Amino acid sequence: MIRRAEQGDLQAIEGFLAPRAATSMFLSGNLRDHGLNAVGHPKATSVWLSEDASGLNGVFGLTEDGFLTFEAPGIGPAAGGALRRALDGRRIAALNGEARQADAMLEVLNVDWEQIGFSDTEPHFRLPLKDLQLPSGGSTLRPMHPEDVPLITEWRHAYDKEVFGSADLPEIRQRSTGRAEELVESGRGRILELGGLPVAMTAFNAALPEIVQIGGVFTPPGQRSRGFARRAVALHLAEVHEEGVQEAILFASGAAAVRAYQKLGFQRIGDYRIIEFSEPVTVRCE
Repeated sequence: MIRRAEQGDLQAIEGFLAPRAATSMFLSGNLRDHGLNAVGHPKATSVWLSEDASGLNGVFGLTEDGFLTFEAPGIGPAAGGALRRALDGRRIAALNGEARQADAMLEVLNVDWEQIGFSDTEPHFRLPLKDLQLPSGGSTLRPMHPEDVPLITEWRHAYDKEVFGSADLPEIRQRSTGRAEELVESGRGRILELGGLPVAMTAFNAALPEIVQIGGVFTPPGQRSRGFARRAVALHLAEVHEEGVQEAILFASGAAAVRAYQKLGFQRIGDYRIIEFSEPVTVRCE
């Protein structure tokens, strides 16, 4: 059975997601930041639950901006009809999750593969912060400030073009500005400087009290191959470790990023799939 979550389900949801935090950080982070079935924010998330005789076995979240996240290790074709009925008429712009679950979700939702505009499966990593290897260097890390928004916008726009193949269009640049402003407001972004010059940025795209997920790491082309991104990530993790965070999660794009993260002590735990549709897909129950 799949049904809409209610406030009384929150403790069970948190109990289900907690031991699976490594593969459900977006979902868990959105629920912590905005609450259950919240509205009024792009990341506000409506939630549905899958249950069987033994209890809760899947959680599905859809944000206001159409981002589908989920933790459903046993998801399969048998759940297709029920999930499509639950999401009937909803529009999905993107989905991501543990690779096998993401593949199963595409099948369950009966998505036309030709509607996929971007798809990538990336290695998924975990690091207990007690094992963090901090690289040496003279660069320093600082918080992002409102006056950094133009720089962060340019870097975020370049990141999206490089990683996702985003077009250089006014609406895409506007989205980059919105993400830069949100990052500054959240307090989860950092800029690495060398001699007062910004040389890299890093951020957490999801955060819980004891675990963070790294995302949006970027070094401009002219500053690459100097270890700046690796040092930025390490300094940020060292900072939050002092505040009680015990673990970090990330998925890496490209061989150079993989090598950098492994040098920090990250260990691969699986694969993570990221999917964006060319146009939002409307779920139909038929």
